[in-house]
Amino acid sequence: MFKPLIYFILLLKILFFSPLLHANFDKAMEIYNTGKFYEAKTAFEALAAIGDRSSLFNLGVMYYRGESVVKNPVKAYVLMRIANDGVGDENFSHVAKSIFAKFDEAQRIEAEQLFVELNTIYNVSEIENNIFPKPLSDADCVPETTPIKKTTPRYPSSELSSGRMGLVHMEFTISPEGYPRDIIATRSTSKDFTKASVKAIKRDLYKRPADGKPIYNHRTIYTYKLEGASVKVRTKQLTKELNELAAAADSGDAVAQYIYGSRLNTFRYFKRYLEKVDLQYKTANAWFTKSAKSGLPNAQYEIGRNMLAGRGCEVDVVNGYKWINAAAIGGYSPAQNTLAQSALSEQDNLPAKSRAAIAWLRNSVQSNNFTARLLLAWELSTSNFSELRNGEEALRLLESKADNYFDEVRIMETRAAAYAESGNFKAAIKWQKKAQKLASSLGWSIPLISERLDGYRQNVPFRGSYY
Repeated sequence: MFKPLIYFILLLKILFFSPLLHANFDKAMEIYNTGKFYEAKTAFEALAAIGDRSSLFNLGVMYYRGESVVKNPVKAYVLMRIANDGVGDENFSHVAKSIFAKFDEAQRIEAEQLFVELNTIYNVSEIENNIFPKPLSDADCVPETTPIKKTTPRYPSSELSSGRMGLVHMEFTISPEGYPRDIIATRSTSKDFTKASVKAIKRDLYKRPADGKPIYNHRTIYTYKLEGASVKVRTKQLTKELNELAAAADSGDAVAQYIYGSRLNTFRYFKRYLEKVDLQYKTANAWFTKSAKSGLPNAQYEIGRNMLAGRGCEVDVVNGYKWINAAAIGGYSPAQNTLAQSALSEQDNLPAKSRAAIAWLRNSVQSNNFTARLLLAWELSTSNFSELRNGEEALRLLESKADNYFDEVRIMETRAAAYAESGNFKAAIKWQKKAQKLASSLGWSIPLISERLDGYRQNVPFRGSYY
């Protein structure tokens, strides 16, 4: 006699080793196997939204068992049926048919009606028609946000004397006042180039966002170029590197596809040396897409945020966040940070959203991500919900060193907020004054810094978002 629960346990293990498996599915299964059914359901839903059949099937299993949802065998059957559509997997088919065989006439009618409804959401062919970026040429894309005041970095003397060219990838937040904040160097050819770039970017100024909200995940690249024979040698090296990566990407290597797309985006800043290479964003996106389809979280995140920004494609916020969700489930800390920032920046900041944001940040901290530590420390110090605050934990989070994060003002303010939440207002005032002094030396006019300082002087902790 067929025993559904035992069979489902076996099926989950079979799916775990399925060749159709996305890399993110490993993480979802880990969550499921620890009994965290709400989180597992969220993970399976996120992966099903980008067309992962195994995740969709396992979502059906959870509805059959009533794990974190109201038990619903009809919906379970429908999800399993959609997951198997066009595949014909015997395991999928056997379980779905066994469930359907037990339905009475009313349940069978309900199943057919629900299939029509859910098939428009979860059908893999339908998802693939919508989930991927719609390519646009650079000329047709949303214009890049550029500073209204741009500081040119000084070429480091150590690198200049050695005849080395360089580049530094910078990601940052454009604050409501127009200042580059939360500055992160995601890639650099040397510490000296990084230092010069950070010093310059802190003096830049952007147009204030029209809605008064910060613009997250903005990015720019600083390039340091030389002329002469050394440039020709370096150009040959760049061309060789691209050709080798292209060959590996063409072979189907998902990691190579992601790296190749990243290099194309980087080398677009050296266009005049690489005239024969297609360096448009949409070309890089095509490689990111191939890598993302294989389940590489890094590529999924890159595709997602490019869709949010309209970089090389049409702006698509809904589907962009689906990719970012998948990357976050896969354990990619920048994606987890992005989801946390999104949840915390919404106006209807409810306890559930704050808890979700904190959960993402705690996961990101596991990857030793300093930005996540800082964001989590701020939320633990300033949350509007008392049950979520923990100043002592916030201070412990701030003990680690910020290797590639360069917003010292925010670090100081977060430390001040943590001390205030812990009741040590003397230390809070000390660190807030330091933040105020540093901001002033940079020419930043940020009223909130003074407002927070005034509050600490009155023994009042700060509550609310950083920006």
